[in-house]
Amino acid sequence: MGKINRIEVLQKQMREKGIEAALIENRRNREYLVYADIWEGSMLITQEEAVLLVDFRYYEMASLSVRDCEVRLCKNIEEAMRQIVKDRKLSSVCCEKNISHQRYLYLKEVLEGICLDDTYCMDSIIKENRKRKDEYELSCLRTAQEITDRAYEYILTRVKKGMKESEIRIELGSFMIRQGSENFDIGYISSSGSKTSLPHGGTGDKVVESGDLIMIDFGAVIGGYHSDCTRTFAVGSATDRQKEIYEIVRRAQEKALISIHPGVRGCDIDHIARDYINESGYQGCFEHGLGHSIGLEGHENPRFNENCQEIICPNVVMTVEPGIYLEHDFGIRIEDMGVITETGFENFTKASKEFAII
Repeated sequence: MGKINRIEVLQKQMREKGIEAALIENRRNREYLVYADIWEGSMLITQEEAVLLVDFRYYEMASLSVRDCEVRLCKNIEEAMRQIVKDRKLSSVCCEKNISHQRYLYLKEVLEGICLDDTYCMDSIIKENRKRKDEYELSCLRTAQEITDRAYEYILTRVKKGMKESEIRIELGSFMIRQGSENFDIGYISSSGSKTSLPHGGTGDKVVESGDLIMIDFGAVIGGYHSDCTRTFAVGSATDRQKEIYEIVRRAQEKALISIHPGVRGCDIDHIARDYINESGYQGCFEHGLGHSIGLEGHENPRFNENCQEIICPNVVMTVEPGIYLEHDFGIRIEDMGVITETGFENFTKASKEFAII
């Protein structure tokens, strides 16, 4: 799958907007532009060239993996930045507005006499580019979700009474790494019993008991791109009420999925699932957003939530994750992910949504 030169795309935008130079220091924005996750560094881009400034710790890594950009070893990155600005006779540099105030003041001092232009926010420009996934990105996301689907099938054969929640995460993570996932931190959600009423699982490391619901929220990473999936299942047995609520959540998700198409607002899709849950007698039991975009970061914009007025466009990858949470009792969430197409929604998630009792 071919990789486009994203720096050239950004430089064309810079010329159109009259941006003389841009300083990119956000880790994920750098990763997007050069197809490599270099943990630290400063990227200076003019309308005609781009250079990534790194110190000794990251020089070899960057030299081996960065594309479409010069990599320069620096003992002092800020000094190197100042020299480039001076040599190119630049009068202004546009920054990302999400840098800290302390960093902004330091850059003003380092680049004395140079305007730190705030007419445009580079973070907003790059993140707008990041919204619509190209074929390479979609390929990575599909592969990541394929691994995640297999992991769900696997974990249903591994979870048992007496197992700790942390052991579920380790089993999931280890399996996905063996399948090719790049995610080594295994920072997933695995909750059991009454802790499933907490959308993010709460604290502690509960031991699974017979009759517990298990909620897992997890995903693989391929090429830096994240999948995201949630499934809820039962150990030993499930009550009629749990089965009933599971079916309400499944239907809410289904109604939202078939309603997704270009041109709708994020809030419109959210309301479809939320209204169904409320009308089913569980008003106030689904208080988080229905979904979010996903890519190099686990949560990106746009969103499916009550406040998102943004029009959803093709090639945006979104999650759809309704849930019902009964305080101190139990919770159920189901999450799929896929891409907005020209006519609807292609769901990447193939993991079964049949209510499993293992």
